Amino acid sequence: MESGDSLRDALSSLVHGDSYRETLPHLEGIFSPDLFARPSGLADQDRYALTYQRLRHINDHVETGTPLLQQRGLLFPLLEWVALADPSLFYAFFLHHCTTVGSILEFGADRDDLGDVLAQLASTDVVGALLMTELGHGNSNAAVRTEAVYDPATREFVLTTPGPEAVKYPPSVGCPGVARVGIVTAKLVVAEQDRGLFCFVVPLRDAAGPYPGVVIEPQDSAAILPLDWATVSFQGVRLPHRYWLRDSASIDADGAFTDALSNPAMRSRQASRLIRYVWEVAAVGLAAVTRASAAVAVRHAHTRYTNGTFAGFADPMPVIRYRNQQRTLFGALSAAYLAAMAAKSVSGPEPVGRGAGEIRTLFTLKAVIDQLAERVTSASRAASGVLGFSPQNRFLDYQGLAHAFNAAGLSTQVLYLNAAWTLALGLDYTPPADAPAADEPSATQEQDPRDLRDPALWQALTGARERRLHERLVAELGAARAEGLGEFDVWNDRFELAEQMAEAHALRLLVDLVIAETGALPDAKARRLARDVCSLHLLGEISAHSGWYLAEGLLTADEASALPTLLNEVCADLAPHALELADALDVPYDLVGAPIAHADYATAFTKAEFADPV
Repeated sequence: MESGDSLRDALSSLVHGDSYRETLPHLEGIFSPDLFARPSGLADQDRYALTYQRLRHINDHVETGTPLLQQRGLLFPLLEWVALADPSLFYAFFLHHCTTVGSILEFGADRDDLGDVLAQLASTDVVGALLMTELGHGNSNAAVRTEAVYDPATREFVLTTPGPEAVKYPPSVGCPGVARVGIVTAKLVVAEQDRGLFCFVVPLRDAAGPYPGVVIEPQDSAAILPLDWATVSFQGVRLPHRYWLRDSASIDADGAFTDALSNPAMRSRQASRLIRYVWEVAAVGLAAVTRASAAVAVRHAHTRYTNGTFAGFADPMPVIRYRNQQRTLFGALSAAYLAAMAAKSVSGPEPVGRGAGEIRTLFTLKAVIDQLAERVTSASRAASGVLGFSPQNRFLDYQGLAHAFNAAGLSTQVLYLNAAWTLALGLDYTPPADAPAADEPSATQEQDPRDLRDPALWQALTGARERRLHERLVAELGAARAEGLGEFDVWNDRFELAEQMAEAHALRLLVDLVIAETGALPDAKARRLARDVCSLHLLGEISAHSGWYLAEGLLTADEASALPTLLNEVCADLAPHALELADALDVPYDLVGAPIAHADYATAFTKAEFADPV
């Protein structure tokens, strides 16, 4: 049997690549547990101010000559640790370094007249924000009503909010004393014609308050993710020509507008290119809090004792001995490893490509990681008893981040529906091929039953589900169109099927990742343990759809009924390795600061002195 350290190193390679080890000393130098202790008892304004103080602290300790967005090997480890230390800071950090800077790099590429703005952002003399979503029209970023009207006399743009439905909400720009600049999406109007949505650099406020014409109204913050939320509207704000992030468009000296994109609808869709930064960031941050929640809960379950009814009132035993706790907590470990592998796959040294399939995989994995994060943070909190509700133990903080990112960068449900739309169209997509392992079970299997712990069988079953749901969706869409239905009605009664198909696609992507990542482990024992822990989530998902697999003839009744027992058997195999599996998730426990991650957690909640027991 390999040593504990080598086993942990092997498992940790599923979570992080080798370059992560090189950044650890730098991260530890930035994230002092004292400086990043969880805020407690602060008034709202003080809490908001602390967020921006911490942002500047990090900025002062990284090389800002090159935008962090272009230093991916440093950016993503920073994002992980920021998410673990302070979810509110994570939100502000990614809005500043990724979406604000990213907008300028994306739509102002090869320009030399925005250097001063980038320099201010690099130094955090001003803090960036993204102002896309508006109050009305279902919060749809495709229905932006804010207008930027071109004035040919001055070559300026006049930014105006035409009504309450066009007010930007909820940018976090309400904290007084902090200079802010926003990337604002607005409908460009040139010569009284709509030219589509563009991004504009808009100075919002300095330390003294909002700039003329900018109306910032602070709003209540969500308790689960404290940020200086506000509504923002514009009353004739004049912007110099250079603040237009024009991309491939231009307006000549005579006021003639040209754009490489042929119409306003195509131009408006380009603004969504920014969302891919949100998807990458969300994948990394949500995977981090998923790992931390699972690891902390598993460690606590080994030191949380009970001697209740089901223990026969015998000597106390740790709750991790109970199979229902194992199913919950080892299931959380399983989901944490899957989230980590998925995040690693989209946060490599090179950005994800812009092909339809690559972008779909990116946002599909963002959606599935968010689902895993919401599930694990909630389950870990519940499995930790009353201490799970203690703010110090971080589950509520991490759950809040997962809830917030369910909506950020398009909601999880909308992402699945968008994936289904592109899959149904066949955009850069070929359904999984038939696999012999998923063929209808044969009579010979009574003598030679299939191994439900075999990754090849998981791949075959999940691939078959994806393929058959895809075939059904395409057939139903085609039949509806043949009946002469409009496109809304074609899809309206098939959203549930579409979402099921996209979720099946997501699960198959996870299975492929597990096979590739665990297959690369050189040690057979580490490979087996890694596949065992991953199997809990994957087999759990297959079990959840066992009725479908039965109806399709892909599982026998005996196989379906054997799944719950098999999951218990996997738990029994994992139990001796649970702490190793938790610690191999690379969680910096001192930074997380959860008392229950340690055996002496009770001392963190009281300063009372007690006499030694006699």
